[in-house]
Amino acid sequence: MKLTKTSLNNRMLALVCLVFFSNLLFAATSGVIKGKILDVRNQPIEFATASLLSTKTNKFVKGEVSNDKGEFVIDQVTPGEYILQVTMVGYVKNESEKLVIDSRNTTVEKSIVLKENVVQLATVAVVAKKKFIEQTVDKMVINPDASITSAGENVYEILKKLPGITIDNNENISLKGKENVKVMIDDKPTYLSADQLAMLLKSMQGKNVDRIEIMENPPARFDAEGNSGIINIKTKHSKAPGFNGSVNAGTSYSNKLRENAGIDLNMNFGKLNLYGNFSYNDWRGWNSMEATRRFTSTSLAGSYQLIDNHGNYDGAGYNYKVGADYFIAKNHVISVMFRGDFGSDTDTDNSKTSFTDANRLADSTLNTISNHYNKWDNKTYNVNYKWDIDTLGTSLSVDADYARFYYRENSDQHVTYYDAAGNLLDHNSVLNTNQGEDIDILSSKIDYVHPFNKMFRIESGLKASFVTNNSQIDMTGFIAQNDRFIYKENIQAAYISGNAQFNKTSLQLGIRLENTNSTGNSVTMNQVDTKSYLNLFPSFYVQQTLNANNNINFRYSYRIGRPNYDMLNPFRWMIDPYTYNQGNPLLGPQFTHSASLSHTFKGEFITSIGYNYTKDLFSQILVQDDATKTIYQTMQNLTDAIDWNASETVQLQPTKWWRLNGTLIGMFKEVDSNINGDVQFKRWSYNGNLTTNFTLPLKVEMEMTGYYSSKQLNGNFTIKPYYSVDLGFQRKILKDNGILRLSVSDLFNTGSNGAYSKYNNIDIDVLNKYDSRKLNITFSYRFGKDQFSTRSNRSTASSEEQSRSGK
Repeated sequence: MKLTKTSLNNRMLALVCLVFFSNLLFAATSGVIKGKILDVRNQPIEFATASLLSTKTNKFVKGEVSNDKGEFVIDQVTPGEYILQVTMVGYVKNESEKLVIDSRNTTVEKSIVLKENVVQLATVAVVAKKKFIEQTVDKMVINPDASITSAGENVYEILKKLPGITIDNNENISLKGKENVKVMIDDKPTYLSADQLAMLLKSMQGKNVDRIEIMENPPARFDAEGNSGIINIKTKHSKAPGFNGSVNAGTSYSNKLRENAGIDLNMNFGKLNLYGNFSYNDWRGWNSMEATRRFTSTSLAGSYQLIDNHGNYDGAGYNYKVGADYFIAKNHVISVMFRGDFGSDTDTDNSKTSFTDANRLADSTLNTISNHYNKWDNKTYNVNYKWDIDTLGTSLSVDADYARFYYRENSDQHVTYYDAAGNLLDHNSVLNTNQGEDIDILSSKIDYVHPFNKMFRIESGLKASFVTNNSQIDMTGFIAQNDRFIYKENIQAAYISGNAQFNKTSLQLGIRLENTNSTGNSVTMNQVDTKSYLNLFPSFYVQQTLNANNNINFRYSYRIGRPNYDMLNPFRWMIDPYTYNQGNPLLGPQFTHSASLSHTFKGEFITSIGYNYTKDLFSQILVQDDATKTIYQTMQNLTDAIDWNASETVQLQPTKWWRLNGTLIGMFKEVDSNINGDVQFKRWSYNGNLTTNFTLPLKVEMEMTGYYSSKQLNGNFTIKPYYSVDLGFQRKILKDNGILRLSVSDLFNTGSNGAYSKYNNIDIDVLNKYDSRKLNITFSYRFGKDQFSTRSNRSTASSEEQSRSGK
């Protein structure tokens, strides 16, 4: 019998259904072991490890970590006899009697009380360590505390050395070669442009970060914004009943001294929890840029523009957060939180620009002295209510945010012109610029979680956000510009996702609907641009446990990348009379299909491959006017881009005193551009990092970290190779409550990066240098206990909008 295409598809569908329901029937014989872990004061213990051991072999079978309520659930347990072992640093190990899972007994519930191990803590050094990299079903988790050198660096420096992350000359962050990564702090968007985000990250110290989550394919409950994924920076906070907290301070030195300090406090009164933290960090130093622009047009062919720029910077940033959780009843909690950051930064640049012939003999020169002073003050107010409806996990939460972002910059440029002989010309010029930006964001969301049974669960939610961005610029001098740009945007979203847990298979399917409406009004130019679009964003995840040592994970998501607000602003920002940046109010969103497949072996080897297709990719481009010799940078939608990547992560402990971890990533990127005709960019690239730790005598730990990145394609720019090596030492003191760290960043002083771009009439090469080699000394001291968790790191309603703020 001849098979038609339709009949063949029907048979394939029937086969898939047969496999699915066979798996479902097989899963019916599996069981669940769950429970709650408490201390002797009846307080929940978070992060305790519950492990199932086989009674026959006494080997580990499965395990879970308790949540902030002390609860854990170990599902997909095959029939058999087990021992439940519960461990936590500072407590006596607890082992249960024999537990049996069979067809008549599929669910076992236990309540475990752990006793403090006072004697052990007084006589034995605790040596349990976090892994630097952990892989979960939907994300990679980086633990900076597991790295001595990271604790002495700011978050900006840490991100530059993480697997797959690249930061280009314009502070744009890419993940495995993909641009438009959304950066969040405590599940909340940062709402900052690239340069302002860089300053914020530089003001945050690594020792204040609990973990960094990298999600290439976030699930449907996250906003669809961020077509290349999400980097979520989770900060530390105190976790104990009563009064407790920590303090820290540090300094670093290269050619100038820098300081930082912070305090984190928590007070638990039972039903009421109060918490707060405050940190300070300053940065000062130098940087330089050398740029060579080659002219290729007929009239200018062979001539050059040479730029030599030296700058000094000096800034300080302050971060704070205060909040309260009030438990109206055991399963009802209302929380309020106020967080913010403020600071200022001063930059002075001295730039020499020469126009030369083909032999690089100058025919004219100009010197530009620029002074920039900027300040910012950002605030977010949040209220949250959560109702834990039953013990199965049914819950309802409501969240509302109001955020206001304030940014001001004053600058002046003094330009002096010289002829070929170096004689001063009489047409010197001055440019004064005052600009500001105010952003108001109102956002709210509601989320509902409903488990049907031990195997199936759904999540759903609604969200609405309203954004107003009011920008103004006033320029006087050799360029006159006075403009006001008002951008308004509102997004309504709804999502639903389903989770299924079978014997050794985890499935998750989600879909998110987002309706976007925006208006950009350039008042002086009398130009109004409106956009409206409705999109569906599906996501799918499946994880299969093959055996005790192996599991595989497949992820797919469809996401959107909306332009940051400053990218749409048509203002012109002058660098010198021949170079400037300009926004593009016609810039549209980009859309990405992303898929990845990974395999984990014993948690020690993680192998992954990924594929991404982006339509209407927006990227930085250069536009050159050969007649006036001017060049400006703006954003433009290109045609599309394809990204392939493959990575291998290794975490090993060959001996008790030696640990190492490393990641190697290979990438291929292809970008089709429509800039003045069809132009295609292609490149293979790779990067890798390796960290090795040694436990030395006298309780001293040593760490050495190395990072290398080959040439990488970023839009139509090629990032040049760079590498660095860090060295650090650490020792616990004051009865292990204090930690003293000493480290050197960029040991061999290789801190430089650059880029080049060559297409059409563009041929430019840039090299940046800065004072990257630094000596860092940090000290932190913890007081109180560490078992109670506040809700200060919860997600808030404005998590997507803040990441796109201009300032």
